[in-house]
Amino acid sequence: MTELSQETPTFSNSSPVARIRGAKCLRLLAVVDSTESTNRIVDFITAFSEGRAATEAVVLNVQSKRLDARLRGYQNFKKDEIDERLINEFAFPILNSVTGRLEKAGILCSSKAEIGDPVTTILRCAAENACNVILVGAQPSKGFDSWLPNTMRVWLRSDLALRLIALAPASIVVVK
Repeated sequence: MTELSQETPTFSNSSPVARIRGAKCLRLLAVVDSTESTNRIVDFITAFSEGRAATEAVVLNVQSKRLDARLRGYQNFKKDEIDERLINEFAFPILNSVTGRLEKAGILCSSKAEIGDPVTTILRCAAENACNVILVGAQPSKGFDSWLPNTMRVWLRSDLALRLIALAPASIVVVK
């Protein structure tokens, strides 16, 4: 019978291994699209993760189908082809650009492309990936509500961020 050694390896506080083991990993869900808010989200993640030992980003692009679009009898027949086109031609270029920028900044990231309702898809992906924070971009204000005060504008607009704030169990950061 062999005896186990009583010595355990110790790490000093200045050791990077100790900082990584001691730090709680922050997992961000970054919801990106083809608007300028995507660049602001990437800049926010890059600035936020500077100096942090453990930050992971899950980059999500949600493509929603137009319910009013008609395919004149080909709805079921061409469904797979349409889904493939949404993913390959719209989602992947956005995801490749964002993950390339994040990896260049030294941030561990993974990407996902989904088709469906944005709110339910974002909430499901945040739960599946155990994300602590959900990052979404602020939608630009429409022309008619630009003259309203900010408090009235929030109540009149029903954008993605407001619906997520009401429903999400995780923290929501709206990057403006």
